[in-house]
Amino acid sequence: MRFAFPLSLALFATLPALALAQDTLPDAGVTAEFIKAAEAGAPAAISGAATIARLEPDGKSTTIRPGTNGFTCSIIPDGTNAPFCGDANAWQWFVAAMQKMPNPPNAQPGIAYMARGGIHFERPDGTIVLERGADTKDVREPPHWMVLWPIDSATTGLPTRPNAGGAYIMFAGTPYAHLMIYQDPKLLVAK
Repeated sequence: MRFAFPLSLALFATLPALALAQDTLPDAGVTAEFIKAAEAGAPAAISGAATIARLEPDGKSTTIRPGTNGFTCSIIPDGTNAPFCGDANAWQWFVAAMQKMPNPPNAQPGIAYMARGGIHFERPDGTIVLERGADTKDVREPPHWMVLWPIDSATTGLPTRPNAGGAYIMFAGTPYAHLMIYQDPKLLVAK
């Protein structure tokens, strides 16, 4: 009986710390919403078994749910909040872009889905750039796939702007150049 008071006092003293720890735990509802939003980036057969990660604007990522198929889904943290799912090479590419690395580190092409489409940032001359700026406008992209590899427009003859054909090279002439392929080119909104 003599130990009951000090033991209960010790437990009482830890209650504020326990409450603080509970406040810092991720909210299950918010996490479930994030997972659902990120999974929208690819067909369910891919996103349902994919790793779900929270990507921060500085390129840091936190795994929310481990996956089993080599794909990772997230929300692009550039203000557009577009869902994205990519294989391991595509994930390296996206993380490098968010970290503003001069070149993506993937040694092989990456494959990615943006099944809900997205937004690109376009200058007045039509050049598409990686980041939103004072001189850019937001342009809606329809649902698409991407081959994340520095594909050269001069060598391939592919266009460097969105077009009715449904494929073009985004960020042409940069290390982040990649092939965009619209799922349905008819969904391209005229400028």
